[in-house]
Amino acid sequence: MLATMRLRGGVHFRCEFASPWGMAMEPTRDAPFHIVVRGNFWLRVADRREPIALHAGDLVVMPQGGAHALLDSPGGAARPVAEIVAGQSLDRYGPVVNEGDGQPASILCGYFRFDRNPPHPLLDALPTLIHVKGADSQDLAWLNATLNFMIHETRAARPGAEAVVDRLAAVLFIQVLRAYIESSESSPGMLAAFADRQIGAALELMHRRPTEAWTLDGLARQVGLSRSVFAARFQRLVRQPPLQYLTLWRMQLARTQLTSTRLPLARIAERVGYGTEASFSKAFKKIVGTSPGQYRRQAGPGVDAAGQG
Repeated sequence: MLATMRLRGGVHFRCEFASPWGMAMEPTRDAPFHIVVRGNFWLRVADRREPIALHAGDLVVMPQGGAHALLDSPGGAARPVAEIVAGQSLDRYGPVVNEGDGQPASILCGYFRFDRNPPHPLLDALPTLIHVKGADSQDLAWLNATLNFMIHETRAARPGAEAVVDRLAAVLFIQVLRAYIESSESSPGMLAAFADRQIGAALELMHRRPTEAWTLDGLARQVGLSRSVFAARFQRLVRQPPLQYLTLWRMQLARTQLTSTRLPLARIAERVGYGTEASFSKAFKKIVGTSPGQYRRQAGPGVDAAGQG
C-alpha cells in the first residue's frame, strides 16, 4: 500500500528563532512535519481548543495537511510563513531567522507528499495530527536515529545532502506510521481493518491476487464468514463495500503501472484484473477522472524500464 502512495518528501528549511516569534502555515495537499531540534514552544491546530506543548526531540506531522501555527507562547501571534521567509535565502535549507532576542528555538520544517487522487485508504485512516514525543525516543531508537541524521545533513549541507534528506524523509514517514500504530489504543480505519483477523485476511487476498474475479460470496467464504457478516464488518472497518475497495485498489495499482512502466494499456488491464482494455479504461476514468492514456501523458517522463516485463 505504501508503494502505491508514491511517497516523497523533503525539508523546506531550518528555523533559528528567538522569541518573540510565531509562524502560521496554510492548508496544503502535502503532510507538513516539524522536528523540534532545540527549545520549547507550542503548536496550534484548527481542531484543538488548546495549543500543544512541544519540546526538544519532538516530531509533529499533519497527515491531512491542515492549517497550523508554531508559537513561542500559548497565546502568541503568528505571521504567515511566506512573510517570514521573504527575502531570506533558503539555499542549503537556510536557516530562516527572526529579529527576536529572547528564548531560542531551532526547528526543521519539512513535508511528506503523496498522490491523493484518487483518495488513498491508508492516508484517509490517519488523524489530523501525529505527535511523537522525544521523551519516548528510547523506545523508538530507529526513529530517533533518522531524526538525528536528517538534522545533521541539513546543518552540514554537504554535496548530495538534498538527495540524502529526501530519502530520509520517506523513511521517516514509515517510522512515524509505525510509531503511531504502536502507540494508538485503537487504530482507526484501514489500520483497524488490517488488525482484524478476517478482514485483514480478505484485504491480503485482494492485495496479493488483484487479477482474481473476486465476488462478495467468494471473499466471505475464503475468510470463514457469512456473506452478510463479512460485508457489514468490512464496511464498518474500511468504510466502503469490499468490491468498491477492490476497484479502488486495482486503480492504485494501475496508476503505478502507468507511471513506472512502458507496458501497453491492454497488458496493464490484464495485470489489474480486467479482461479487456475497454473495461479497464472505463473503470479507470470513472475513478480517476481521466483516461489511462491521458493520465500517463500527464505524468510525463521518468518511466522505469525495469518494470516492463
